[in-house]
Parts: sequence; C-alpha cells; structure tokens
Amino acid sequence: MGAMKYLAITLLTLAAGLHASETPVQIYDSGIRQIAEGKLADARTTFANLVDVYPRDPLAIQAKGAIDATLLFEEGQARVKAGQFETARVALETLIAVYPENPLAERAKASLEAIAGKEKSTRPVLQSLEFRHFGTVPVDEIRTQMEEREIRLNIGQPIRSKDVKQAKAALAEILAEKGAGHVKVEARMRTVSHHAVTVIFTLEKSPA
Repeated sequence: MGAMKYLAITLLTLAAGLHASETPVQIYDSGIRQIAEGKLADARTTFANLVDVYPRDPLAIQAKGAIDATLLFEEGQARVKAGQFETARVALETLIAVYPENPLAERAKASLEAIAGKEKSTRPVLQSLEFRHFGTVPVDEIRTQMEEREIRLNIGQPIRSKDVKQAKAALAEILAEKGAGHVKVEARMRTVSHHAVTVIFTLEKSPA
C-alpha cells in the first residue's frame, strides 16, 4: 500500500473515530455549517463520515443528498467560469429543484440571476414570435403547448439558435399530435434592432 493511500485511510479512520462520539444530528449540523461557510470539501467529508458511522440513521440519506448538492453547486460554478452557461444552468436548477432546503439553493438562485445578466449582455433578446400559415391550428394553443414543453423562447429574454431549433422540433411534434400531416416547419430569426430579434415560424406543406 502506497504511503499516500495509507495516510488518507488513516485520516479517514481518525475522523470517523472522532465523529463516533457525536450524534448524527451534531455531525449533520456541523456539515451544514461548513456549507454555510463555503467549506464544501470539508462538508462532504463530514457528511461522508456520518454515512460511514451511522449508515442506518435517517440523516444518512440527507447527508448523501447534501453531498450531491455540493457537487452540483461546484459543477455549476465551474461551468459559469468556463462560460458554459447552459450546462451551468442545468446543474444549478437541478440543485434547486431536488434540494430546495439546502443552504446552497439560495446561492444557486443568485448564480442563475448572474447568468441571466451575463447572457443579456452577450446574446440578442427575443422581441416577438410570429407564426405564419398555420391555418386552422390555433396559435394560442400552440404557444401553450410550447410552454408546457418548457421551450426557452421567452419575450424579453436572451435567445440562442439552439433554442430556435428545439422550438422547431417541438412545433413539428405538436402539429403531428393534432393530425396535421405532410407539413414542414421552417424557422428563421430576423434582426429588428441592434440587440433584438423576431423569430418567425412558417408552416409549409411537404411532399406526401
């Protein structure tokens, strides 16, 4: 066994021994305090010790969740630093949805607001949506269906070509569900000002 590996095991064993004299609640609260202080790696060690020493205690499940929350937060922060805002948003939104009671949830919300601010300064904003030649398919119903599918096309918010492609695919699915066969959805962005665009969806008949 290598010296470093032996040292790591010894330290973990000592830490577990120290925590054995504490109750699960004390250990868990200690981990939460470390999260609040921004000591996420230390918090993970504390929660891991709780799981090791008291694996059957109900708080062990919460400790595992707290570990996951710290990892999601760190992933989100790393993605933000790398400018990968979409993947950062996914990690942070997952943290908020799955672990809303974790202290990091509020910090994740603040990070999402910061991401929105950065995106507004670098991406065009959606000014309006247009639906052309959709015939008997009610546009209001289409908009509702798109919202239910959580398509990221919100008026006044930054937009990406990826969002338009996803919306185009969703529209094709919606129309198919409504029995509109042999149609093709085209999408394009039209610049209306220096930093704003309109997205136009056009319904065209495709060869049978």
